[in-house]
Formats: sequence, structure tokens, C-alpha cells
Amino acid sequence: MRIPRILLKTLLVSLLITSCNSSDELVENQAVLLESNSVNKKEVTFEFIDLMKNKSFKSKTLNMLSRQKPSVKMSNILDETTGLSLKSESFNRLSTLTNKLEEKADSDNAPDKIEILEVWLHNPKKDMNVDELLFSYAPKGNEKDWKVIEAFTINKEVVYLDPKEAPNRPVIVIETNGFETLKKEVKFMNRYLREQGVQNNRFDTSKLDLRATSSRNAGLQTTKLDKIRLNDDEEPWISGAAEVYAITSGIKDGNNKPEIKIIPMYYLDYEDKDYYPNQILLFWDDYKYQAANIQLFEKDDNVNYKSLVSTIVSGVFQIIGTVSTQPWVNVLGQVAGAIIQAMPDSWYTNNDDYVDSFYTIEKNKNYRNYYGARGNARVNLSPFFVASN
Repeated sequence: MRIPRILLKTLLVSLLITSCNSSDELVENQAVLLESNSVNKKEVTFEFIDLMKNKSFKSKTLNMLSRQKPSVKMSNILDETTGLSLKSESFNRLSTLTNKLEEKADSDNAPDKIEILEVWLHNPKKDMNVDELLFSYAPKGNEKDWKVIEAFTINKEVVYLDPKEAPNRPVIVIETNGFETLKKEVKFMNRYLREQGVQNNRFDTSKLDLRATSSRNAGLQTTKLDKIRLNDDEEPWISGAAEVYAITSGIKDGNNKPEIKIIPMYYLDYEDKDYYPNQILLFWDDYKYQAANIQLFEKDDNVNYKSLVSTIVSGVFQIIGTVSTQPWVNVLGQVAGAIIQAMPDSWYTNNDDYVDSFYTIEKNKNYRNYYGARGNARVNLSPFFVASN
């Protein structure tokens, strides 16, 4: 049967309008999960609550969260539950957003902002009462200005929690600037340091001296972190496990040029707990002299990682022109001071996320129950020779 031209035209216009409306609706639904180019954690929380109303999804998710160390990527939860035939708009929107964020973080070009969706469970009783379960997220802004923490029941009824005192009931927390984000940020920060000439290319094998007579080929002299304990990890309960990293610094040559590395400490989750990481922090081949600094910081959600590392480099470079003739040990302290001064003002005044500093750590020296300058961190450090294969 031949369709009249006027009717055909009407049908095509109708289909076009329907297609546009569906596309617009999809974009609008996806956009609601983003806010000023940042994840809208409240809307993500609501989407997640909708998924948790499915018994199979809830059971699978709670099982994963019970084994969290220290959190579970949202993408892992969604991957593990795809076979549950949820087929909901919430599932689709979260999947799209999660994939978009992780693809951005995996890009070769350092993105201006990295956010990776994670989920973790605050479960103080270790005996989950699902009826008491709440859902929440860390508020925006300076944590010292937080008055309340907004949380929601499974019916999306609001409950206000104390930001300083952790509640005595289970809370599932949506995180965007946690453990997984730090891993990606550290990679880009170290790459920037190398590009700016304040970090060597130790792991670029094309630049290594592999001759049998090479001192590097015989092995590496290092200093290892055997034990660490924090009095205060500078992290409120709603932010979950701390994301602590070390900035190591020393003098690399006779011109007093600095060598700086950023080393993540993924295991260092909570205060008032001993950790035994067996982690190498200082590679002595990096430095001309037998002393270096170790400074500890806690990742701040409000500070952009690109601007932070850029400011650190700028601050260190500002002193380079004036220190070439000074004794190296003086310069070593100035480099560490420049790193702290490059941090936000609140960190420099010993608030928020500056944890501690260990100045002038010497090669071939043991340190036992050794406190940092702030008295906030206590460590055991030991010399460690890594033999060549």
C-alpha cells in the first residue's frame, strides 16, 4: 500500500520529534548527575538508593562492602550485578556516568579534575541492621564549616548526622575523591614533576646504566618504612579512610637542584593504629647527598591536584636561583619549606591536611619510634639494600 506523501511527512516529523525528545531526556537525566562539571553526589546517592531497593542487588552489594579495603569502586558493583536483570534507568545512568569518569581518568592527557565513584560502608557494630541503614556523602566546602551531614533512609527521608561524631548505625557512603582517585592523581603528579625536571627517570629503562660495573646494577641503597602510626589522620568520619601520601625531597646534584617524588600510602587508613608497610620511601641513588626529607599529607577534596603540583614546583623553583652557592644542607631544608608553603594557607598553619614532616633523614641510619616535626606521626625507618638479580 502506498502511503500518501502528506501522511509520510507527518510520520517522519513525528518520529523526529520523538527521537529528539528521547535524546534530550537522556541527556537531561545524565546531566542531573553532574553539577558544574563535578559529580552531583546527592543525585548519585538517590540513584543508588533506587538500586538498593532490589533485594538481589542489595544482597550482592552488602556482601561486597563487607569485604571492602577500604572501598569498592562503583563500576565493580555494577559489573557484579549486571546479571540481575535490573534494567532500570538508575542502573543505566550510573553505568554511563561511571564509565565516563573512569575513561577520563585513564586518559593519556591529564584531566583537570579526576573523580572516580566509590562506595564504602560505615558499620560500627559489625552486625548490620538493614532497617537502620542510611545513605550519605561528604558535603562540599571546608570540612571545618560543616554543620550537619545529610543522610537518607531507603525511602529517601532525610536524617541529619553530626559531622564530628560518627553515628552508631550503618551508613553507605558515596565517594568521588577517595582511594581510587588518589591512585590516578599520583600518576599524573609524578609525570608532571618529571616533565618539570624535578624528578628523575628512574623507571625509564632506556636511561639506566645497565653495565656490569654500574653501581646501580649491583643493587640499590634505600630507606624503608617499617612501621608508622598517626595520632590524627586529619580526616572526618564521613570521608572514610584517609588518603595519605608522602612527598620526598632531596638535592640531586652539585647545583643544589631538587629531586621530588610523590609516593602514595594506600594502606594508611586510620589514626591510632600501627601499620607495618615495609615500603621503600627513599632511593639514595636519587640524591647527591646522604640526607632527604619525608613529608606526609592527606588528600584534600577541595584542592585540585594539577594546581597543587604546579604550585609546589613553582615554589621550589623560586628558591633555586638563590641557593646554588649555599651549603646543600641549608637548601635541603628550604626545599621542604617551599613544599609546605606551596600548600593552601590552612595547611601551612597546621590545620586540615598537613600531617607531618621528617626532616634530614640520613642514609644508613635506623630510626625507632621517631616523631615528625608536628609530633603527629611516629615511624620506624631502616636502611635496606635491594640486591640486583
